[in-house]
Amino acid sequence: MPTHSPWDYRQSATLSLVVTWIALVMGVACVPLLVPILRLIEVPGTVFDHDFVTDAVGPLYACLVFGLAALVILLRLLADIRRGQVFVPATVRRLRLISYCGFAIMAACAVGAVVAAPRPVFIFLGLVAGFLGLLMRVIKNVIDAARSLKEDADFTI
Repeated sequence: MPTHSPWDYRQSATLSLVVTWIALVMGVACVPLLVPILRLIEVPGTVFDHDFVTDAVGPLYACLVFGLAALVILLRLLADIRRGQVFVPATVRRLRLISYCGFAIMAACAVGAVVAAPRPVFIFLGLVAGFLGLLMRVIKNVIDAARSLKEDADFTI
């Protein structure tokens, strides 16, 4: 006996939209607060000293900008999914752009690892961002293949 889930893809996409909006608002709020937050963790004589705060600001702002860009693209993607437009070229393009944002964050973290100690913080963030960028590429390739199969099926009588 098949079970019917009360949770469909539209509801899931709606929840994802809400969470993405929350993340976007929090990210935008971090733009003016990043330096004050870094100043709060500044402790002379530790790895989080004044030099870290000064050196880390640029790479962290770059990460923030690319992260916000990915969230904006994700909002558009989720809106399309809610409308049932999954296997379309726009989805593939948006997934590609999100993956580029992940790789850009990875590059910003690589710069951060070179210019600001503690390097493990930036190395870890860079590895996570790179993995997520790679994951987006794989998902993009799957969606693109499915889109191609759907187009072939649509033209077959």
